[in-house]
Amino acid sequence: MPRILVADDDKVMLGLLKTLMEMEGNEVVAVTRPEDIVPAARAQELALILMDYHLVGGDSISALRALKNDAALKDIPVLVTSGMDRELECKKAGAEDFILKPFRPNELLERISAMMTQTQ
Repeated sequence: MPRILVADDDKVMLGLLKTLMEMEGNEVVAVTRPEDIVPAARAQELALILMDYHLVGGDSISALRALKNDAALKDIPVLVTSGMDRELECKKAGAEDFILKPFRPNELLERISAMMTQTQ
């Protein structure tokens, strides 16, 4: 069962994403703070990281850069979400994909499936 790290500080969105990922047969590890992303990624074998751009305590870009600069973690595909168009910034920092909120669940699942297929 693929394991996905979901980082979002909105409890409702986190619950929805967790449910959606689990319905697709994934195991979910959830974090709500940017400083928890890298340690959680180190502690788990992950198929993908889905992170919101804005998290309590700041944005997740520093965590994204840390992931992509870590030899053990750099190959984990990262999909960043945001209500503001931060696609260029996120991709420059190393994200494989970006999706603008609000998004349709099917659109998110298609992107995740494509990213996970590419890394297998």
